[in-house]
Amino acid sequence: MINQNNTSKLQHQLCELKLEERRVCSDIRHLVSNNQTIDFFKAKQLNTLRTGLKTKIKTVEAKIMPNIIA
Repeated sequence: MINQNNTSKLQHQLCELKLEERRVCSDIRHLVSNNQTIDFFKAKQLNTLRTGLKTKIKTVEAKIMPNIIA
């Protein structure tokens, strides 16, 4: 029961992280498609946020589905 509860928490966290990643990518896509000028700091901030989310997603996915060495 404890393992099931932990897995459900990790799955919930993974969903939240993927939604946040989608939002950040959408923000970047809208800025590019509208040909809006953005400053370097904002572009760097969005890129850092996106890469940070990707590493968090990989970490949570690794906890949910551990690698099995055959």
